[in-house]
Amino acid sequence: MTGYTRLDLPCDIVVHAGNFAGQPAAFAYLLAHCPDLDLEHVEVIRERPATRLRARFDAETAIEIATMGGAWNTLILILPPAYQGLDCPLADRPPLPRLGLWRGRIPHLIADRDTP
Repeated sequence: MTGYTRLDLPCDIVVHAGNFAGQPAAFAYLLAHCPDLDLEHVEVIRERPATRLRARFDAETAIEIATMGGAWNTLILILPPAYQGLDCPLADRPPLPRLGLWRGRIPHLIADRDTP
């Protein structure tokens, strides 16, 4: 049986905030306004933002982002694989303002080699 080793790779994560009735409404907005995004690499956070953000950011950064996003009920994280190129194509618009580009991490699993 092959095991795996998890590596957390550093990356820049785009964070937006907005008010949505639920995750489906947030994803519908993204589909309508930025159809080029690969939604498999987008996270919509509605509850316990500071806790959920710790999966991607250090504790201090997670609290800072959660505090900045406190005026809205939804945070949207756009991970680098969600788009091609260097710049996220989702515009900074009033219904979904961009909170910034934050240094975070994404997990990467590497198959362990079987040792004889």
